[in-house]
Amino acid sequence: MNASFVIVNYNRKDELLITIQKTKDLISTYKDTYEIVIVDNGSTDGSAEAVAAAHPDVNLIAQKVNTGAPAWNAGFAAAKGDYFIIMDDDSHIQSGLDEALHYMEARPQIGVLALNVLTGPYTSKDWNMQEDRNIVGFIGCGAILRRETYNKIGGYPDWIFLYVNEWDVGMRCLAAGYTVQFFENCKVIHRTSALHRTNKRLTTLVNKHGMGIVYKYFGHKKTKYLLRHALNNIKQALKQFKFKEAWYVILGVREFLKFRKSIPLVPVSAEVQRQFIREFHPVKESPFEFIRKRVYKDKDRL
Repeated sequence: MNASFVIVNYNRKDELLITIQKTKDLISTYKDTYEIVIVDNGSTDGSAEAVAAAHPDVNLIAQKVNTGAPAWNAGFAAAKGDYFIIMDDDSHIQSGLDEALHYMEARPQIGVLALNVLTGPYTSKDWNMQEDRNIVGFIGCGAILRRETYNKIGGYPDWIFLYVNEWDVGMRCLAAGYTVQFFENCKVIHRTSALHRTNKRLTTLVNKHGMGIVYKYFGHKKTKYLLRHALNNIKQALKQFKFKEAWYVILGVREFLKFRKSIPLVPVSAEVQRQFIREFHPVKESPFEFIRKRVYKDKDRL
């Protein structure tokens, strides 16, 4: 069984070098064949030069411009493995890789396997991930994509620069007849560099792209769920007195409205849409659900 680590970096030279070394230390203990593919996303901090000097055996792809998450596609295209192990420049697998790959090998219906991300801004525990349950989204700093699945559905969407791109892959995975599942025993450490991470950009892009996915894939009650997405996120921010964040949500809605007509429409089946609704928090409940709950609570008191 062959597998390829595919890692994208942007101006995090020191973190990237740590990731490569930890990855090499990990795979030195395994019998299977692995390769490391690094896509440098137009860095200006000397990342590509540092990798070439310190790790000449790594497959280095140096892009001239930062293309965001779609840069992983260049790595997928160059990778030789049967499985693509997707990592961030500041994340690494702590243990359980062999188990995860054999788990996928025995279950050909799994297109993407979400690994157990233990640390960072998003963790598998926060997402309430559980084994033997079909999911849609996964945390992009630790996952395995089957090559066969990639050949059928493609990689990350080129219309999503950053954030929520994993949910788009998950939707296409399900639509193609594969599943997305979670594997607890393969543990990932996300060291979470603060470089290039701002709350404004995160909140704006998450809302822009989350609404974009609903717009692209929903064939039933699309407007209802677009409104639900926007209102739930604004309500959540205001509930926590995060007024700036509420404004960033509105900025994301505005950005979505600007570019929505450029998104290709690919409606999925009703079942895939229902599964997305069950999994994707901003569209799970009506923003006015609290009123219904209050009414029923008051009735119970009578």
